[in-house]
Amino acid sequence: MDRSRGGEEQDKVRAARVDYFNLHKRKVSSTQTTQPESATLTTTSASNTSPETMDSSKRFKFPGMTSTKPTPTASKTPFIVRFYDANIKARDAHGRTQEDILNWPDSKLESCHNYIQMLFPVPEGSAFNWEAPIIDREVMETFRTRSKLRSQLRRSFERMLSFYGFESTIEATQTKMDGEDEPKSPVQDSTVADQDTTTSSASSAQPNPSLPPSATSDSAPHTYRIVRASHWRTNFRNWAVRFDHNHLRITRILRCLRILGLQRECDAFFEALTTVFEDPAFNISERSMMYWTRAVTRPLYIAPDDDRVEWLKEWEKELEAKKAKEAEQHETLEGDAEGTEKVDGKADIEVE
Repeated sequence: MDRSRGGEEQDKVRAARVDYFNLHKRKVSSTQTTQPESATLTTTSASNTSPETMDSSKRFKFPGMTSTKPTPTASKTPFIVRFYDANIKARDAHGRTQEDILNWPDSKLESCHNYIQMLFPVPEGSAFNWEAPIIDREVMETFRTRSKLRSQLRRSFERMLSFYGFESTIEATQTKMDGEDEPKSPVQDSTVADQDTTTSSASSAQPNPSLPPSATSDSAPHTYRIVRASHWRTNFRNWAVRFDHNHLRITRILRCLRILGLQRECDAFFEALTTVFEDPAFNISERSMMYWTRAVTRPLYIAPDDDRVEWLKEWEKELEAKKAKEAEQHETLEGDAEGTEKVDGKADIEVE
């Protein structure tokens, strides 16, 4: 009798517990449905996307990654485009604009490690700044079609050139004088000048004007060169050594310039770097030079660290197909023109 009564009491307790937990679940569910989205996102972000716990392949591959989810009214324009748009001047995850970073002294450019990914994004992301945006096809095509964006990117490049002890010059291509029939040597257009050597004085390097904002990579007839600046002896100490974290930055800069349409600047910078590498006064590692060479000479879809970017591979295929089609059309037009000339010549003979 006591046992049966005890069993009934236990059943009542169990039933009460079930009712209580069901009621509690309904309350929690109701609270979650009315909870502001931002609070839910904050909790999710803190638990699932911390740098310490996130899988590296996911952490560094999110296009336009930022620390907070954009609001429904946020612009759909890629962040890096808004960052470089002079009319928008978007701020990065640390509240910095491009202008803020470019105004930093050299000491801060050296010590801070999370700005270079903002100034020079690449498709591969970064292990040092998981919030940095990455280049996708939309970003690349936008930069390649908007000269003002490339001009802003060039400003970042010019600032880093100064940081490394270089400067750019634009020299008007020498025009042929009256009666001058000799063709100009192509070396004059392709060689990056090295106006200073390790045995010359710093004052021997003449100051050169900065690249005009309006200049673009396809502007002509000008020769774009990168030379050692007057302060090169001091600033070369930042990077012209066996190995330095700036070597990684340089690889990123070269790749970014090439992808976003500043091929001329990329080539000139690489030639200037090669000149320093071959200078016996410096001891830059062969490994660093190898990565710089890869960044400049490999197909765009193959990163210096052998990572593959499929959308870049597809874009390069489309570009090659377009070039082949244009060449075929050009040959067809030339053939038609030759045929017309022959017919016209024959008609002239018959008339005579």
